[in-house]
Order: sequence, then structure tokens, then C-alpha cells
Amino acid sequence: MRLAAFGVILLLVGDAHAESTAPAVDTTRRDVGTGLSVGGLVLGSVGAGMFFLTRPSGDDSCGCASRAWVFPTVLMSVGGAMTLTGVPLWITGQMKLGRARTQAELQLGPLGGSVRLLF
Repeated sequence: MRLAAFGVILLLVGDAHAESTAPAVDTTRRDVGTGLSVGGLVLGSVGAGMFFLTRPSGDDSCGCASRAWVFPTVLMSVGGAMTLTGVPLWITGQMKLGRARTQAELQLGPLGGSVRLLF
């Protein structure tokens, strides 16, 4: 019983010491992700606006006869790619830097014991 109490105290003290040093956030990755996401949304919106403003108003319902749809479609595609790249960068930039946290757990009971390591 004393050994189990000592193990629990040791784990609690060791865990408290490990959490006292908070690693910094990756601000570069976060800022690049924000810039890419906002820039991509603006570029995609401009492309969508140009696409709907340059739509032909004739018999051709798809607008395939004119080439006015190419540039707005490229703008929307590049804007979407920028947004899809920026969002994961922004999310991973919010995570804390540092080593992965390793946890050890010692359990002792009347019929046996176990050790569990999480990493």
C-alpha cells in the first residue's frame, strides 16, 4: 500500500513539473495560415464576382462559346487552393511547440500491479 501511495505521489509531482514550462505557439505558421486563408477567400470571391458579372446573356446557357469564364475560374481555383492550404497551417500554428508529452501510470492492487506508458 505504501508503495502505491509513493508511486501516485511521484507521478503527480513529475507531471506537475512537466506542465510548468509551457512551450510557445508557432506564430510564423499561424500568421502564414491566416494570410493564405484570407487571401484565398478574397481571391476566390473576386473570381466568383467576375464569373457572374461576365456571364453571357444569350442563347448559350453554359457560356462555353465565349472564353470569358476562364480567368474567373482560374482565380476561384487558386483562391480555393490558397484557402485549403492556409486553414491547416493556421490550425497547426495554434498547437503548442515542444516535445510530445509522455505519461507514465503505475497501478498497484491487492492481486497485482501494472505499469502503463502513454507516448
